[in-house]
Amino acid sequence: MLRPLMLLNACQYYDVRKWEAFEALGLEPEAFIEEGASLWEKLEISERCQGILVKLVASDWVERELDRCEKLGVRILTCRDALYPPLLLELEDAPMVLYVRGERIALPGHAIGIVGTRRCSTYGGKVSRDLGRAAAALGWSVASGGAKGIDGEAHGGCLERGGVTAAVLGTGVDVAYPAEHRGLFERIRAAGMLVSEYPLGTKGESWRFPRRNRIIVGLASRTVVVEAPYKSGAMITARLAAEAGREVWAVPGRIGDERCAGSNRLIFDGAMPLIDLETFFGTTEAQKKIFDDEGKTVPVKEPVLLNDREKTLVALLANQEDRTVDILAGEAKMSAAEVFKTLSLMSLRGLVRSSGPGRYRLSDG
Repeated sequence: MLRPLMLLNACQYYDVRKWEAFEALGLEPEAFIEEGASLWEKLEISERCQGILVKLVASDWVERELDRCEKLGVRILTCRDALYPPLLLELEDAPMVLYVRGERIALPGHAIGIVGTRRCSTYGGKVSRDLGRAAAALGWSVASGGAKGIDGEAHGGCLERGGVTAAVLGTGVDVAYPAEHRGLFERIRAAGMLVSEYPLGTKGESWRFPRRNRIIVGLASRTVVVEAPYKSGAMITARLAAEAGREVWAVPGRIGDERCAGSNRLIFDGAMPLIDLETFFGTTEAQKKIFDDEGKTVPVKEPVLLNDREKTLVALLANQEDRTVDILAGEAKMSAAEVFKTLSLMSLRGLVRSSGPGRYRLSDG
């Protein structure tokens, strides 16, 4: 299965859906190469990509690529491998293949995505670095894009505290882009991992970076936008995270600062405002406590006042063990953004909790 997946992935235009179309035909993986053009046409692979496939097969590209990977310590995960990130596979356009270079093959514990502008302010850089440090201190891991600015600060902060971080690249994992981050990438490789869907040697081109953002989303249960203009890769990442039913947080920025225009807009549209690290990481006590007769602490529940939207969602969640944001939106006749915003606020109050990517249930007790 590895060989045909690597070949199809090397076309750089297709994702897991194309392989699923092949699997639906009930053929053995070897048939992808053996049947050639007749099968590729049935799969609606473009003539251009068919030409690429013919050249790759004729030149024994897969064998040479695997040999290079072995020499560089690069591991290849396919979408059918047990170690392939499960959250990433939930995305409709998950990559068929991941190249992973580093000491890790997967991110441990909770993983957060931290993204933002390359031209960050001093304040934005500090917040990003503090997020990375706090994540590492709590045993969380960090995924970001390896770019200058917010990304680099997040990676650096995580590494400072001995944490694990993944840099998702828009190039091959053997390419240092930007060149200034060559040293950072070496540190990431030594303690975490460099990740890409692109074959070795792939250079940085503008269209590849927005596409790689979905992998950041697929590695993390929540995404934080620190500073981002309206039109930026970080905003694309936030949109992809929201569409996938993942938590989206944004750091409030100064009004009138173009670097914060997009991240501030996210908060207006329903993203959770990241106002302090304690709340974000859930380290504060949500309820007051007293001692019972045996000296054990028990929570004291205060009266809970719900607005109409919250009452509706509580009633729906009470009837079923859990629900996705999309299902709740349909049942409650609310937009997905309204449901997500309401659930996020309820989560902070301890009324609901996440039961999986994009899924919520009522909190116990």
